[in-house]
Amino acid sequence: MRTFHWNAPIKGAGALVLCVLLPALIPLKAEDRGAHVVVPVFKTVTPETVVEPNSPLTELKTTLDRSDREVALRALQMALTELGDGATLVWRRQATKLAGRIKPLSVFRDEHGRLCRTVLYSLSRSGKENEIEGVACRSPDGHWAIAG
Repeated sequence: MRTFHWNAPIKGAGALVLCVLLPALIPLKAEDRGAHVVVPVFKTVTPETVVEPNSPLTELKTTLDRSDREVALRALQMALTELGDGATLVWRRQATKLAGRIKPLSVFRDEHGRLCRTVLYSLSRSGKENEIEGVACRSPDGHWAIAG
């Protein structure tokens, strides 16, 4: 299992390399790197199955301030775009002592034909850890949106 470590935020020349040069050097989509896309016919994502007002995801979102949410979502975008199933992205934000692990578990297509991934996301701060399993689907512009 490969593990990637990322300490946020990325500034200066590091941000230039990561945001501009790196995408030009490697394919960013998992399927472009030869990953197999499995499309099970029994697994669909509908609004009724993913929107839960008191879900762990909703509770988790409310515990983070705006800047923490932005860092966590950037890490999620990176993990879902660049990692294969079973690989883990580990990141840490020193300013607020927030850390996270993101592990994409599987790839499938939803009822609308969008590429979706089941993902295990863990956030921890001050010794308290929250872990959720959720689904994110890729929009036509290439960004991943969390379902729910």
